[in-house]
Amino acid sequence: MNSLLINILSVCKIEYLILDEDLKIVEISVGLNHFANIPDEVKQGEDVRIAFPELEGLEDIFDAIRYGEQDNFELKGIMRSQDAASPLYIDIRITKNIQENSSINPLIIIVEDSTERMVLEQSLFQGANEANLLLRNLKASKQYIDQIVTSMADALLVTTLSGKIKKLNLAAQVLLEYDEIELIGQPITKVIREVDSYKLEIGNIENIETFLNPDQNPLLKEVETVCYTKSRKTISVAFSYSIVKTEIEHFQGYVYILRDMTERKQAELAKQEFLAMISHEVRTPIASVIGMASLLLDCGLIGQQKDFVEIIYSSGNSLLKIINDFLDFSKVQSGNLELEEEPFILQSCINEAFYLLAPQAREKGLQITFLDTLKLPTTIVGDITRLRQVLINLLSNAIKFTQTGSIEVSVIIRKNKDINRSSAAANTDEIQFSIKDTGIGIPSDRMERLFKAFSQVNSSITRQYGGTGLGLAICKQLCELMGGRIWVESELNTGSTFYFTIAASVIPEESAGAQVLASVQELQVRNSENNCDYRPSDLPKLRILLTEDNLVNQKIALKQLQSLGYSADVANNGKEALHLLEKIPYDLILMDCQMPILDGLETTKQIHRWQESNFASGRRPVVVAMTANAMKEDQQMCLDAGMDDYLSKPVMKEKLAATLEHWARMIFRVEETDILDRTVSTTNIGSVDLPIDWERLHQLSENNPEFELELLQIFIEDIQPRLEVVKIAIASHDFDQIALQSHQIKGASVNIGATTMHLLAEKLEQLAYNQEDRGTNNLILGLEEFVKRIQEFLIRTPNS
Repeated sequence: MNSLLINILSVCKIEYLILDEDLKIVEISVGLNHFANIPDEVKQGEDVRIAFPELEGLEDIFDAIRYGEQDNFELKGIMRSQDAASPLYIDIRITKNIQENSSINPLIIIVEDSTERMVLEQSLFQGANEANLLLRNLKASKQYIDQIVTSMADALLVTTLSGKIKKLNLAAQVLLEYDEIELIGQPITKVIREVDSYKLEIGNIENIETFLNPDQNPLLKEVETVCYTKSRKTISVAFSYSIVKTEIEHFQGYVYILRDMTERKQAELAKQEFLAMISHEVRTPIASVIGMASLLLDCGLIGQQKDFVEIIYSSGNSLLKIINDFLDFSKVQSGNLELEEEPFILQSCINEAFYLLAPQAREKGLQITFLDTLKLPTTIVGDITRLRQVLINLLSNAIKFTQTGSIEVSVIIRKNKDINRSSAAANTDEIQFSIKDTGIGIPSDRMERLFKAFSQVNSSITRQYGGTGLGLAICKQLCELMGGRIWVESELNTGSTFYFTIAASVIPEESAGAQVLASVQELQVRNSENNCDYRPSDLPKLRILLTEDNLVNQKIALKQLQSLGYSADVANNGKEALHLLEKIPYDLILMDCQMPILDGLETTKQIHRWQESNFASGRRPVVVAMTANAMKEDQQMCLDAGMDDYLSKPVMKEKLAATLEHWARMIFRVEETDILDRTVSTTNIGSVDLPIDWERLHQLSENNPEFELELLQIFIEDIQPRLEVVKIAIASHDFDQIALQSHQIKGASVNIGATTMHLLAEKLEQLAYNQEDRGTNNLILGLEEFVKRIQEFLIRTPNS
């Protein structure tokens, strides 16, 4: 330090220390030893905290001053003499060194005798000492909290009130792929862009919870969102945060906790895939067993044969119900169950449940009664399917556990006056259902088990009556989803009454109107197009592979090809097609899009991935799509998969002929000639009153009556089990199965000339794609009616 400053400080009785960045003494004033804690311990090169232990724990202060975040720091009234007769107190000031070599020796400590002031302010002595102790405790507390934060498995970020990140733990650095220094000072929206959308929500929670508990900060819990990493990945997280309030503004802000949901999402996806597999791979064969058993029961079986088939049928239904319970429970648990909001007639919903279960009640000699009232609303808005599911489950249980007596169902409505209900339910009324039986009753100490998953009153119930213990658990969850609740009152050996409520809007009678339902009569049959004769060319015949899994479609396509002078091999799916392509040099493949094992789109992609050496012909065959989906996007999807051409079902013979000739010219490198003359021919439409386009059928069979009857018989044998599968799929809300089967029915119907059935199946397929089940039963009734008429025609027709 220069001499002028030294003299000024000396006159003012101020001593000083100059420190380097490691807090070691570089320069000492002459009289400083007098103020040291231990005289003669102040030496150059020593750590200043040895001579002045009061500086211990102020490392953060030294750093703040060194980096310009703080101008100075003072310790006042430090006792150096405990002799009451001659006390000695000093003040210590830490500031930045502004002299030369300040970058090397950045800090200066100024020590001043403050005895006179401290004697006058003796009362402040204890406070200064306590402040020093508090600082030590704060340092230890900081280390303690830092260790806890560091050890957290969840990512934690702390921000200022303005949203600037000022601290994050190691888990946050790993999750977000940022180093701590890269995020300090950055806005929280850098990693959670949607954070501002939750401000209003936490503000509402804060107002409510602060009113209820003013000493507790509100916490917004488990909001699923996404965060963004340094490498621009999007990660699903469970996001929660809380506002931190203190009297010091520097210690106010927000604490954010991010829980990585990637593994949970993967587990959920695996669960969904497993459930999808169960739904398709298990329910489909069960549905086939039930469907075939149902057909057998209509075949006039007698005696022991009928008994055996009835056992198969009832066992299949029981197994299907168990699987459906598991799937419904899993869907509700995962939050993937969405309720519909559609108007429906309440009485019809109740009647449907009664109609379904009436045979079981009659078999046991039980009487089921519905206590109707004039106050019962006619039309309400809600999910008729889920309400019916709850009613059927409770009625089924009542029948199961009642040996003699009766079952009564009643409904009452209450106007909603609960001001605490959510806004979504503010305009709804509470509808209460009760199902009263005279059954075995439930012990009072077992009632709490009823609505728990996989739980029944006791193990003997499972052995005697069967079931999974999921039915009432599902009912409870469905009632809660519909804005209500479920409970029971029971007396052992006397009976039980199950109550449940839902929240629903009631439509006034004058505005309810008539329900417009899909019906067979509303579907208009389109006029069939005129057909053309085809004159075959002299081109070499193509070697054709027909890839089609539907037996009716196979028959029709082969018959068309035969009439055009072609023959074809048949593959039932893409895997068989690939196997044949390795052995036989096909020129062209007629490829159906929807097939089991390997569909047409994936098969075509695999054909394109093959090397030329994989094909028996040494070159890739032409792939022509044949599909009942005629929308532009379906055609584009086929072309995107690598198909060369597209034929929409129904495939007319002249269109097929033109396509084959075009590709034959391309394959055999023959120049295009003039377009073939086409002459319109007319064929008499069959006089039989049957929903068949006879002109189409006559053309397919080339006026061969025996072949027409054979096609119709194959058509019926193919469609009937599919309709049974569809009915079971509708009952279990398996829309994928409905779409698959209706697509097959649509394709077969349009090929056979059953145009009205094609329209019905098309409508059913569209409903399945839209996840809608309203109107599906009407469509099935229409399809069954047409099948029945064709069956009656075949029975009446000789040689059928």
